[in-house]
Amino acid sequence: MKKIWFYFTNIYNNSKLNVKLFITISLIMVTALVFVLGGIRYAFSLYDEQIYAKSSQVLMMSSNSIEEKLKQVEVVSYEIAVDPNIQRILIELQGNVEKYDFYRLEQELEDALVKYVGSEKYIQSIYLYDSAGREFLAGSSSNPLNVTEKELALSQAVKYEGENHWMEIDGYNGNLTSVRLIRSYENLNFDNVGKLLIRVNLDTIVSDLPKPTGDLAGNIVISDGNHVFYSEKGMEDLNTYNFVAKNEQGYGIEKINGQRFFVNYFTTDFEDWTYWSIIPFNKMFSKITAVKYSLVLVFVLMFIILISLSFNFLSRITKPILELAGTMQKVQNGNFTIVNTLNPSKIYEDEVGILYRNFKTMIQRIDELIQENYSKQFLIKETEFKALQSQINPHFLYNTLESINWLAIINKQKQISNMVEALGNLMRNSINFKEDIITIEEELEIVNSYLTIQKYRFDDRLEFQLDIPSEYMKCKIPKLILQPLLENSFKHAVETSIYTSVIKLQAYQEQDKLFIRVEDNGPGIDPFILQKVKEGIMRPKGTGIGLNNIDNRIKLFTGEQYGLRIENLLGKGTAITVVLPFQTE
Repeated sequence: MKKIWFYFTNIYNNSKLNVKLFITISLIMVTALVFVLGGIRYAFSLYDEQIYAKSSQVLMMSSNSIEEKLKQVEVVSYEIAVDPNIQRILIELQGNVEKYDFYRLEQELEDALVKYVGSEKYIQSIYLYDSAGREFLAGSSSNPLNVTEKELALSQAVKYEGENHWMEIDGYNGNLTSVRLIRSYENLNFDNVGKLLIRVNLDTIVSDLPKPTGDLAGNIVISDGNHVFYSEKGMEDLNTYNFVAKNEQGYGIEKINGQRFFVNYFTTDFEDWTYWSIIPFNKMFSKITAVKYSLVLVFVLMFIILISLSFNFLSRITKPILELAGTMQKVQNGNFTIVNTLNPSKIYEDEVGILYRNFKTMIQRIDELIQENYSKQFLIKETEFKALQSQINPHFLYNTLESINWLAIINKQKQISNMVEALGNLMRNSINFKEDIITIEEELEIVNSYLTIQKYRFDDRLEFQLDIPSEYMKCKIPKLILQPLLENSFKHAVETSIYTSVIKLQAYQEQDKLFIRVEDNGPGIDPFILQKVKEGIMRPKGTGIGLNNIDNRIKLFTGEQYGLRIENLLGKGTAITVVLPFQTE
């Protein structure tokens, strides 16, 4: 089994797309066929249960009707046994009677019995035996008791001591005999005065039952234990079947004499009889079987038709997809212009056409992104190059500044020492490109170094206000975006004014965005110049890194929805706001 599965898997993995789709759809259809057949089988099993329930209901109604008729016969038997006139006659027959008196009593007894014979339709004949064993008959004598049956009936009458008992007679001839011992209740001595036998035609009772006609009516069989004493249609086809009830009720499909029969049975409390319903299975389910095989045949035909249609449909899909796959292979090799040769609008108007158009749009967008990424990478390299250009042998410069710092400390020039130290920190952070993203706290160290120098330069003309809450200190921002903005404020606001200049640096959050605002009270920016700055045409002096460069770096690291916002405060100064995503460590 594993080898077969491995072989099939190998074929599937090495197949082309249309073959794989064909195999997949075939498997789906076969699976659907299995489920449909299983569903049909389950549905017919439910139908079998419904038939069993209906058959059981009919069989139960039939048994109730049979037993009701037999109980009516038992009532007649009891009425005969306690009839005062019959009791009197049987007691008189116990004595010595002359022939004339015997004839008279015989006529009276037979006349009394005739009334009871006509009281029930199913009573065939009534036999009455006095204490001397003389027989008195009322009703039909066409099917008399033989000697063996008579002796058995009389012995059972004595055995049951006045209680009614039904005696089953062999031969399946439909005759059933009720036997009872008649006791005298005069003076409550309960002496045995006679025996009563009532012959009942069971065929007449069964034939009057409401049931289907024809073969579907089946055959009603009644058994006592493992002994069958009645069969409506004889036992020629059933003589090999063992009529033994395993449970109180049940059903099944049994094979009898080479033929299948639907057998349903249940046992009642009446004489512990078991009622059987024997129905020929083929005649009963012939139409159902024909419907079952017809459904399977129709589904197989539909399966073949759907496989053919699916293969044609798949070929229409896979052919353009394979062509598109060839185009993708060329795009993979770097030929992005090949998509310009695709014209899906004139060839395909379905989902394949949508796939063609989306693929063409995607490749064009990828090409644009590649060009855009190339431009941004060039911008980064240009920024780094310009930053490096501004350095003159960093190791030599650091060593020189360190020497100046120690000289200032030796000469107790605290201001010079602070300025040199701040300048060294500022230059060291400016040319360190190991980390592109730093925290606000780290960026403020660069700003503080820059402000240390500027405070010594402008002294009382500078008022710097910092409003950044401590919870923002760990927020991530691109490196070297605040110091160039402060430098721009010093260039355009502080240097051009003889009055005290105020520079504010603040940060705040709105939803998932972080805003860092640099505001000064300078003369503002001319709208024409502001537009040129936004376009990157004009650059601020100092670091050599323009506002447009900062804006591009922010967009490169965070996205197009972020960047710089420049506001002209109309004679009251300029405000530059940095918009960044709110990100913490």
